[in-house]
Amino acid sequence: MLRQISRFLTAALAIAFLASPAVAGELEEKNKALARIVFEEVLGKGRIEENEPIYSPSFVAHGMYKESGRVEDREATKGWRQAFPDLKITVDKIVAEGEMVAVRFIGEGTHTGSGNGLAATGKSIRVAGMTMFRIVDGKITEEWSSFDQMDLLRQLGLLPAGSK
Repeated sequence: MLRQISRFLTAALAIAFLASPAVAGELEEKNKALARIVFEEVLGKGRIEENEPIYSPSFVAHGMYKESGRVEDREATKGWRQAFPDLKITVDKIVAEGEMVAVRFIGEGTHTGSGNGLAATGKSIRVAGMTMFRIVDGKITEEWSSFDQMDLLRQLGLLPAGSK
């Protein structure tokens, strides 16, 4: 009985420590730094290989119409870099709570290559978007991303300016 009480108290102290604001704040800062790497290094600088150690093997990108895994998501990242070789990503806002990190970003570049189904137009773009990551044990496990795809197509001249 004394042993059970000792185990319970040890577990309770560990939970209290991990839930403390200082520990939670440190975890959130680490998660924000990891999310920043995705935008500034992997996507923004084309360091695609750097996504290997930071994405969970069971990673899922939740899209509007389908979900994709790690390999498919990596290929999409390569496609954006091919389409916009000078792509620059700026993290505008980043907020973390527990294992969730929200990022508002600005993407700018010139569409001089072909990638992700878009033939090069030579036009420059500036697009804002939002991504929510779930990060568990230092690995990105889930992602939800959104940006105005219609605006992107308009800026590329692939849709009329007044189309909705």
